Amino acid sequence: MRTELAALLRQHRVMHRLAADSSPERAKVGQQILRFRRTLVVWCAQAIRVAQPLTFPNIPQKPADPFRATNEHGAAVSELARALELARDQATTPTASSREIATPNLNDVVEHWRLAARAAALAEHDTAPDLAVHLTAAQARTIAGDVAAISQALVVLDRRYRNTPDWEPLAGCDRLGWAALATALDVSLGQPDYSVDQTGWRPRTKPIRGPAKPGVLGVLQAEHNLLVRLKSIPNAMNLRLIVDSQRLLTSQLIPYAERVDPELAEQWRTRTATYSRIQRELRNVGGRLGNGAGATAEAANAVSRMKVLPSATVIEPRMLGGFQTLFRRIDERISDVLESGVERRAFVQRVRVPRPVSGEGRMVHPVRERFVPVARAADLEVIRTAREHLRPRAEPAAASPGASRVDLHAALIHRPPEKGAQFDVPGL
Repeated sequence: MRTELAALLRQHRVMHRLAADSSPERAKVGQQILRFRRTLVVWCAQAIRVAQPLTFPNIPQKPADPFRATNEHGAAVSELARALELARDQATTPTASSREIATPNLNDVVEHWRLAARAAALAEHDTAPDLAVHLTAAQARTIAGDVAAISQALVVLDRRYRNTPDWEPLAGCDRLGWAALATALDVSLGQPDYSVDQTGWRPRTKPIRGPAKPGVLGVLQAEHNLLVRLKSIPNAMNLRLIVDSQRLLTSQLIPYAERVDPELAEQWRTRTATYSRIQRELRNVGGRLGNGAGATAEAANAVSRMKVLPSATVIEPRMLGGFQTLFRRIDERISDVLESGVERRAFVQRVRVPRPVSGEGRMVHPVRERFVPVARAADLEVIRTAREHLRPRAEPAAASPGASRVDLHAALIHRPPEKGAQFDVPGL
């Protein structure tokens, strides 16, 4: 959404971009843009109301009675919410339909508006009122800042498109612009939390179907499909096969990684040793609940495709990074499978049962074994190994505003070059 609005803000002469010299055609395109803009305004009004209860003013105020309840959570944010609701309620243009949002447009200007409206329609799920309980104050401040920047962009674009035939200006445009500016200034005084970008809806991960990809891509394809198939808990036998496949695959990848990234190769040696240890400890774990046949097949595909890879193959750093990402997610998923299997009693522990020595005169006395439920997950060695060595350590979230925010703020203050201005170019 921010990227598309930034691209629109850098387009200053828009009339000739809408249509050549046809007023009816420009009016038709303008009405389509108004429908896309209405979708953006609807999302902004919803998002600011979700963020408002946790957006407290950063501007020092006069001392108030702490025992008197108040519903005012910052004058600037409240004013922006009212201005957005006014613009939403007084607009006569309907929102864009789902088909219109999903259909690409040949006009470059309309396509930017369509992509922005599509992002707003998808973001309505992430800023639904029932999801507001998971927001922190810093994350709500980030959302308020984003809404303020988008509102400023809509005000600027509304003025820029005012000569479009049958154009409907934003209701209370001046009020909306000043409220958005005040909110942006107020939010900038606090410390936002950009980790809110990592929350919300994500598309469902699907397996990569079709024939096997050539070379290293085929191994990555099988490893990706293994991660997808691991959503269902495998039984103990299939889990042992999957663990063994990860041991074999990692050990076979180490020589290729040593040529490009020795540090990564050392990490994979540790991973190989961890899976060897888990494989030994899984011998004392049984259980028939679960399936995992699909995951086992994909694990076998990854190992078999890796074996036929020529030894002279050079795996570039980007592909090594892809393997590392998949390895981290598979390690985390296998740790979850072990924990969940013990909790659901899908996995049981093999124990030896003492037996009295009989006088039958046998030279070999078979060991009596029995599978019993696990009282505590920590009683299993494989669980302790998974917790201490297999499960990846949580990586700190990057506190960066992101390129799209920087681009939008730069586009808001962007000014076109003056007519006839000369740029600084080297001369002869």
